[in-house]
Amino acid sequence: MARDGSITRGRILSTAMDLALKQGHVATSIDEIIEKADINKGTFFYHFPSKKDLAIAMIEKFSEVEMQILEENMAKANKLSKDPLQQLLIFVGLIQELHTELQEGQIGCLYASYSYENQFTDEVIQSMAMDTLGEWKSRLSKKIQEIMKEYPPRFKVDANELADMFLVTLEGAYVITRIKNQQDAVEKHLDLYKTYLESLFKPH
Repeated sequence: MARDGSITRGRILSTAMDLALKQGHVATSIDEIIEKADINKGTFFYHFPSKKDLAIAMIEKFSEVEMQILEENMAKANKLSKDPLQQLLIFVGLIQELHTELQEGQIGCLYASYSYENQFTDEVIQSMAMDTLGEWKSRLSKKIQEIMKEYPPRFKVDANELADMFLVTLEGAYVITRIKNQQDAVEKHLDLYKTYLESLFKPH
């Protein structure tokens, strides 16, 4: 019976992504991936002719997962409440919950890791990252616009900037997690984001 090559490719990809999140893409060698995935060099290069091809596949997979997280948790939040403010607060809470379930070394962002090390020099990778982050921003911004209609903010704010603030808070928390080895950084800083939203849209 022929082997399913997609299973092997998936194992290589999963191994490479885990290592890249823990130590960075540049620091992760092909030999290390081969050893951890328990394959030989021929098998690796059959699926990924170069490390650049691997990087593109990793970012593509990461983008798919991020879009799935966005869609599933937005849908769940919308189902749990009809109030737009509560929907957004629930969504942020679900993202917090997701991160509390991750093990040490799993918290991070491949976009950040790749951009720090490679300055997004590859246009394909840059485009995928921009599209995914853009979709997160767009969906959050639309939800914030709904909130602003129901709860006029206490001072002038921009929906797009508030959406960006979520992404900046999350990405910044990833940095704190690594630098301080603070496993609950995402949860704590997103708590502050929720507090800000509650204060901003608190009924007058």
